[in-house]
Amino acid sequence: MCNCQSPDHQDPKCLPEAFDILTSIGSYQCATMKLSNLGIKMAYYNPGVMVSYSGCLVRHGIRVDEGDQIAWSWFLRDSIHNYTCTPRPDYARYNLADLDAYKLAKYNQADFAVYGKL
Repeated sequence: MCNCQSPDHQDPKCLPEAFDILTSIGSYQCATMKLSNLGIKMAYYNPGVMVSYSGCLVRHGIRVDEGDQIAWSWFLRDSIHNYTCTPRPDYARYNLADLDAYKLAKYNQADFAVYGKL
């Protein structure tokens, strides 16, 4: 998608189990991404930002006021799995190791916030 406004929409042919990945590149100043059914509006959707979500489940749209913007999208459909004879992905799940790593990262971020002000 290049220099197009993308009104709020969902991608019903994409797999709800898989995450779509959008990478935004270009030379633009003001872009906004909305994930409207989640109540999220990213006012600083700058070049180089990557966003991942289920395009089948999450209503999304992009607005660029001026400049050149390209959204590079990766998504999965059943036709791709059928063509390559690969199984569909399972829903994303956390295991205990992931949860422990998250707690450690959260602690380190809080620690950095305290010491970053010195």
